[in-house]
Amino acid sequence: MRPALMLLSKAPPVPKFFKDADMSLNHFLIRGQVISLYRKLMRCTKGLKKSDAEELRLWIRADFERYRNERDLDKIKSLITSGQYQMHSLQSSVSLAHASR
Repeated sequence: MRPALMLLSKAPPVPKFFKDADMSLNHFLIRGQVISLYRKLMRCTKGLKKSDAEELRLWIRADFERYRNERDLDKIKSLITSGQYQMHSLQSSVSLAHASR
């Protein structure tokens, strides 16, 4: 076999999250929603003072870490909903803080 074909014959490594036997397609899709919510929450901290933003980031990370191993889809969906509500209230608080400057 030619060297180029040998490289193509190897399959790429399987990502860690596919190796989890408990993860269904619904878990995989909801995982994307959770990651998206986490990123949006982190972006909300951009306009704050450095110390306030760092404190908020630590709080967000701790909250996500607390429920990291949750497998119940209904519980995860309710956590996403409450996280979105908290994100909207955080966004309004940050916009009010900018308006008062």
